[in-house]
Amino acid sequence: VEKNAETAHRDKFELVKRKQDSKQEAMQELSSIFKKEIHTIEIYDNSHISGAFNVSGMVVFKDGVPSKKDYRMYKLDTYVSDTDSMKEVIYRRFLRLLKEKKPENDLLVVDGGMAQINAAREILDALEIEITLCGLVKDDRHRTSNLMDRNGDIIPIRKDSPLFFLLTQMQDE
Repeated sequence: VEKNAETAHRDKFELVKRKQDSKQEAMQELSSIFKKEIHTIEIYDNSHISGAFNVSGMVVFKDGVPSKKDYRMYKLDTYVSDTDSMKEVIYRRFLRLLKEKKPENDLLVVDGGMAQINAAREILDALEIEITLCGLVKDDRHRTSNLMDRNGDIIPIRKDSPLFFLLTQMQDE
């Protein structure tokens, strides 16, 4: 019995270590892609029901781990378009950071392609904020398949990579 408990404890420790190593590897890959240290990531996604109940969610990850205390839900004005919703939430978030003199994150990820990136970039440029920006590119089944940088260039992500699993976890959050 003692031997089984020891083996179970060692197996659990190894699993935790592999998960931690995987998160570190994903963060290193992001840092390599964007040629800067990435520690704090904010990801934004908009939602509505047939134009009603327009909201946006912001999820924060620090060193690959969800920081649930930093999550935010934004109730948005009347729905016009997804890009207008993105502009509104990015404006509200970053204007507040400027007013409160709080630091920005290392990476801003929008859940969408070029239209969402352009919407976020327009607001960031207007507020004169320099921040690394990218978008999640979806496949035909609405699953994350790649990243897109702020210029519209596709950044391929291996489906078996720790970064892919981290991005999927972020999107799921």
